[in-house]
Amino acid sequence: MTGMADSGAAEQLSQIIRGSWISQVVGTLAQLGIADHLARGPQQSGILAEAIGCDADATFRLLRAAVNIGLVSRLPDGRFGLTPMGELLRSDIPGSLRDSAIAFTTPGHWLPWGRLAEVVRRGERQTVAALGHELFDYYTMNPGEGGAFTGAMANVSNAIASELAQVLDTSGVNHVVDIGGASGTIVAALLEANSALRGTILERADVVPRAEAALAERGLSPRCRAIAGDFFESVPEADLYVLKSILHDWGDRQSVTILRNCARALRPNGRVVLIERLIPEHGDPGAAALVDINMLVLLPGRERNASQFVELLRASGLRLDRISELASSLALIETSSAA
Repeated sequence: MTGMADSGAAEQLSQIIRGSWISQVVGTLAQLGIADHLARGPQQSGILAEAIGCDADATFRLLRAAVNIGLVSRLPDGRFGLTPMGELLRSDIPGSLRDSAIAFTTPGHWLPWGRLAEVVRRGERQTVAALGHELFDYYTMNPGEGGAFTGAMANVSNAIASELAQVLDTSGVNHVVDIGGASGTIVAALLEANSALRGTILERADVVPRAEAALAERGLSPRCRAIAGDFFESVPEADLYVLKSILHDWGDRQSVTILRNCARALRPNGRVVLIERLIPEHGDPGAAALVDINMLVLLPGRERNASQFVELLRASGLRLDRISELASSLALIETSSAA
């Protein structure tokens, strides 16, 4: 009936509006390491509060809210335990989402997102206004958050690393450089699939120690190094460059600078491989539309369609060879020198 709210739609929208509350409950559980404590077995809230150094009443109320959203269960004797979904907030399991929960609910992401309306009014991101610094500079100065962000990106890479190692031909490749490779998940998978391959991770100085530790843990230090550098200035010479979710952080001019540096240092018959979301030329962009808003809020970048990537490549002295869809909803964009 005209003028009367649909009760089902109103309840659904109310749940969406309160989504920020749920995100903060999840992020707080992650920050306080509650899942790691409960992984040892169900606990009374007061005992847990003492172990994590928090207020007893507030901890009880947090856990009760976590029960409501399915992360924690409450036993008949009053103790709290982890649910299967809550297990994903542990720090010591494969596929953990703890770093993502922290990165997306702490100030580096949270404060700029609070200024979305201003972003849309001005057409300008509000990262500096919210944080006082550009995002990656902020992370350098706040290593706890920066480490969580790096871990979150590594989790995304974990989801596609083995598939990429299967579909990306590295035969005849001597040296691969993972540009902005975080903990080196991608390059590690390529090296493990090809024992003749050597690798380099190019990252910010504050990320290099984490990358070195990850390489050492996988026994790859003799064949792969992590170095600090600025991909806007130069990149090491290589037969293959891998850039996963790098260009979507940057505007067209900055992306062309990165790609030109790759084209300039590329060895003969080498390739530059991009792993990015593709906005379809027509039709529903799906989750890519929300990722694009994240770029609008935080960074000068955007999600792009295939034609837009072709334009970037053309301006950089590269040519598109092929695009392959990956199971993770990302695309593998293989390019080579246009010369």
